[in-house]
Amino acid sequence: MLIVSRTLLVSTLCFAVCASRVAGQATTPAAPPATLSLGDPIARALFEPELIMKHRRAIDLTDKQRDAISGFLRELQGQVVTLQWELQEQVDALAAELARPRIDLDRAQDRMQRVLQTERQIKAGHLTLLIRIKNQLTLPQQEALRKLRGDSGS
Repeated sequence: MLIVSRTLLVSTLCFAVCASRVAGQATTPAAPPATLSLGDPIARALFEPELIMKHRRAIDLTDKQRDAISGFLRELQGQVVTLQWELQEQVDALAAELARPRIDLDRAQDRMQRVLQTERQIKAGHLTLLIRIKNQLTLPQQEALRKLRGDSGS
């Protein structure tokens, strides 16, 4: 039983460190969506705003499309900044709990759940943004972006 408790404690601590690193990366107020890996099937299906803006002339992006994408970005930024502040507070609370000589397991787990829930909200916001952006693009624009990005097929 003692070995299981130590293993759980070590796992929780490692997870908390990882979460705090993620939170530290996410606390920049104007943080853009995380860069997607093209090895990821979700990433291959979507287009990052930076890619679209870099190749806006090559894909004949209209002013209306550009304005819509810019609006989506502003909207997400407003939501994410608030969530990033919350996330940092939650990570700090979890770290403080884990720093105690004796850790209340239920309280630590509750704090970790709050961290994970906020991270999920941030990721869901990013995914929503990328979907909304893709829906603004025509099929020829999407194909052109895939070629410009170097997709071998999708």
